[in-house]
Amino acid sequence: MIKEWDYLRVVACLSILLLHTSSWVIMEVGVEPEQTIYLFLRIALCYATPTFIVLSILILANRYREQIPTNFWSSRIHYIFVPFLVWAFIDASLVESIYLKGLLWEKYVNNVVYGEFVGWFVVVIMQLYVVFALMKRFKWSFTWFLPVCVLITLIHHTVILLPYPIFTDNAMVLRLLFTGWLGYFAVAYAIGMYYSQIAEMAKKYRVATIVLVLLAAVFLYMRLLLGYTEVHSRRLDLVPLVMSVVLFVIAWGQSVPHTKVARIISQYAFMIYLMHWGVLRLSTGWFVAHFDSTLVRVPLLMLWTLVVCIVLTKLISLLPFSQWIVGKIRKRVS
Repeated sequence: MIKEWDYLRVVACLSILLLHTSSWVIMEVGVEPEQTIYLFLRIALCYATPTFIVLSILILANRYREQIPTNFWSSRIHYIFVPFLVWAFIDASLVESIYLKGLLWEKYVNNVVYGEFVGWFVVVIMQLYVVFALMKRFKWSFTWFLPVCVLITLIHHTVILLPYPIFTDNAMVLRLLFTGWLGYFAVAYAIGMYYSQIAEMAKKYRVATIVLVLLAAVFLYMRLLLGYTEVHSRRLDLVPLVMSVVLFVIAWGQSVPHTKVARIISQYAFMIYLMHWGVLRLSTGWFVAHFDSTLVRVPLLMLWTLVVCIVLTKLISLLPFSQWIVGKIRKRVS
């Protein structure tokens, strides 16, 4: 595994963990800080989920340049989709036991079909895997496919804003539809196909990647000041930040030593993503009750959640049927 890919996975994983930790503290306290900078940071951290999607497609495009292997679908269903189904059920069970008595099946269906679960991005990725497989099967030319993907994504995000019942009533389903993410797919595919050249150029002009991140952040902040305050990962104004962060990590990650901590977090990132919401649901109340300051609560709760997710995943991985629950930990599937 190329080390800057590990670093990109680590940065995205910790970012989403920080975002959701702050979300749970806000929900438990019942009051959101009114500082504009706090809201901006929460919006900016939403870049993490698209970054996971970009990284996944980037690796596929780089690894399978000509055709996909025969075990492509079996391994991804086994190690990615089935664990998603398992943890969607566990999440539904926690919610049912705490809040919604007797509605376990309804909550589970909502988790899987309507994305009412933190692992909803898996549904998006599985659809994009289908697109990737079709590209390889029919040898679609990237020359026309990239602009078509971008156009489809722009149309998707424009149409769903129209004030018609079909869009407002199906908002949850539409956020999972692959058409809204094809733009990321196209760019990620291009990076993966020409990764050596792009990585070399990014390293050569790595100072410029800092400027790109800052410009993307300023653009996002200006949008916030104009009234776009939604905190979610489907904002189109996050695209510049996502791509600039990807280039930044690719550029600087090549020069940073490959540490054991980074390898561990990267290795367990998928399960951290699927587990952390449940850990936060069970733990946030205690941290809020015992610590008065948000500046103390959030980092301690985040660290606790990270450690619990890794330890729990490791313990489950020792079971003989663990691959159906936590995927392939020893040899990650990307």
